[in-house]
Amino acid sequence: MYKTLRVLICAAVLCLSQAVQAQNIGNTPYSRYGLGELNYNLGTIRNLGMGGIGVSAGNSLQANTANPALLFYNSTTVFDMGVAGQFKSLKDGEKSQLDGNANLAYITLGLPVTKRWSTAVSLRPYSSVDYQIVASETLESKPDATSRSYYEGDGGLSEVYFGHGVKIAKGLTLGVSGSYIFGTITKESSSMIEDTTLVDPIQDLVIQSERIRYNDLLLRAGANYRQELNEKLFLSAGAVYTLPVDLGAKRVTSYERRTIYDEVREENIMPDTLSKYVTVPSSLRAGLSLDNGSNLTVGAEFYSQKWSAYRNIDGEQELADSYRIGLGAEYTPNANAIDSYFKRITYRGGLTYTNTPYKVNGVQIKDKAVTMGFTFPMGRQSFSDLYQFNTAFAVGRRGETGNGLIAENYLQFSAGITVNSRWFMKRRIE
Repeated sequence: MYKTLRVLICAAVLCLSQAVQAQNIGNTPYSRYGLGELNYNLGTIRNLGMGGIGVSAGNSLQANTANPALLFYNSTTVFDMGVAGQFKSLKDGEKSQLDGNANLAYITLGLPVTKRWSTAVSLRPYSSVDYQIVASETLESKPDATSRSYYEGDGGLSEVYFGHGVKIAKGLTLGVSGSYIFGTITKESSSMIEDTTLVDPIQDLVIQSERIRYNDLLLRAGANYRQELNEKLFLSAGAVYTLPVDLGAKRVTSYERRTIYDEVREENIMPDTLSKYVTVPSSLRAGLSLDNGSNLTVGAEFYSQKWSAYRNIDGEQELADSYRIGLGAEYTPNANAIDSYFKRITYRGGLTYTNTPYKVNGVQIKDKAVTMGFTFPMGRQSFSDLYQFNTAFAVGRRGETGNGLIAENYLQFSAGITVNSRWFMKRRIE
């Protein structure tokens, strides 16, 4: 088992080290604003299938990174790795475009330290940027000429997470985590005039390129309280508070001249460097869940972040206050059934509604989705080793086609494995 786990961890680290350098999420126009498309899922594929809830829904067999206070419930060594992808249709009222992609999403390793203390390390995306936008309009002064503007961006921020969960009293656990946020976002913008009346028009683009590198530490504090209501019903309340952070930001801006065939004629024109701090506001996640202590959990969660306090490196306000509501449930008919494999599968479902921080043309972008997921037991299970294959799906819509906006209809999918292993177990030979 240890050899298998080591191989999985090494393979995951090698793959993820490449993925975090180029986080491609498909053409997502709204990732143009702020720090990009934010990763709302602080947990695992399990949480995705349950409408993104997790701060109050503990699970002893899954990595509980959604709330560091829930790490206490991981009494075995947990290795969790997931990939994520999506198919989407972009529409602006006149044109449509199809996109799709898949990437390694996260890798997590949880370890119990004592009977009252567990810890976990994880590597996952914090935000992603990937957009290609073309805007064109006819010049009023010259109807035969068209102005075309091009906007492109890629990159994103990654998060190295280190969390601890400790049992304080019966039913009460507290947790804290520290994360190192780092990454680079590159943005380019250019424009060109196309004039059909000119015999030999100049087809060069002047491109402004900016490359911003971010890095700093992010701290979170979590708490969870679980109370027995009766023999078959428990109530859990959990919350995670993320402290505000001043991300160090260093921007390098330059210009270059290219042909329409992307051949560089002249580069590194008028280079300029600016170093500042970008403030990321605090956030709060709070949730309630009910479970029967065995095979059924239902819960609800609320997230809020005051993104109106965010200013970009130029001191401009780009974003608006956001919130997110999630509802979810999971059910396992009979985890120990021997007569039917389907009874041992865990089934999940959920709903999400997000008032995103993106406000464009006076309209704040909304995101609505329906989620579902499954956990499939793998191979022969034993007291010391347990293997699971996890999946999650989300069907949703972000934005709208009116007011000069873009609507994204998407199908997101995730898949991964969870390995539970009892390390440091004393064995006796009789």
